[in-house]
Amino acid sequence: MTTQSRLRGEKLTLGYGKHTVADNLSVSIPDGEFTAIIGPNGCGKSTLLRSLSRLMTPLNGQVWLDGEPIGRYATKEVARRIGLLAQNASTPGDISVQELVSRGRYPHQPLFTRWREEDENAVRNAMRATGIEALAKQPVDTLSGGQRQRAWIAMVLAQETAIMLLDEPTTWLDISHQIDLLELLSSLNREQGYTLAAVLHDLNQACRYATHLIALREGKIIAQGAPKAIVTAELIEAIYGLRCMIIDDPVAHTPLVVPLGRR
Repeated sequence: MTTQSRLRGEKLTLGYGKHTVADNLSVSIPDGEFTAIIGPNGCGKSTLLRSLSRLMTPLNGQVWLDGEPIGRYATKEVARRIGLLAQNASTPGDISVQELVSRGRYPHQPLFTRWREEDENAVRNAMRATGIEALAKQPVDTLSGGQRQRAWIAMVLAQETAIMLLDEPTTWLDISHQIDLLELLSSLNREQGYTLAAVLHDLNQACRYATHLIALREGKIIAQGAPKAIVTAELIEAIYGLRCMIIDDPVAHTPLVVPLGRR
């Protein structure tokens, strides 16, 4: 018997007002995998992630979390199970890195309870895992883009959830910080067993670091599976309308997309 994923959506209709982004979409986030959601702009990637995190309510269909409709959980309970790094997250006021990371403990703190040793340990471990311990007292607004993303990820880590959803985590980062961040996420998946799902735009980064791909076009899943199993020139042309060659990445031995251009 196949075990169902902890987080999945069934027959989802997603959209904003009268604009439908996806209709009758069913999707599962595989437990223990690093899933990259790929596809052209406007195909529904971020909308799907927002719906799976309950940041957005589907127009129809159901999101399931641990065998229950996600709407049945209290907000704090969802936050104890799913960590979310939203797109373009804004810093809440002039706070330090440690204060930002500490906010990840909110779902675990009972009412009228003081800061506990377990909260302190969770914050310390999250900052150590993301390599920002030396920045603890620094204002978040003074950080570089890469440092800021690490601080936000540390906040999500401090929630101590087994599932992390990340909406375009590499946007606005230079190539060095993109690689640093993806190496961190890959390590969290491989070494600590986190279930990750991230919207990524760079196909070659998705193939190198993710263990599972979900390829969308116009609100429909065109293909899903391990990068080596599904990434072909035909798939990339079907999704993006882009002619390309697929060769072996000489470093990671994962699919490498080489565009041929329109002509």
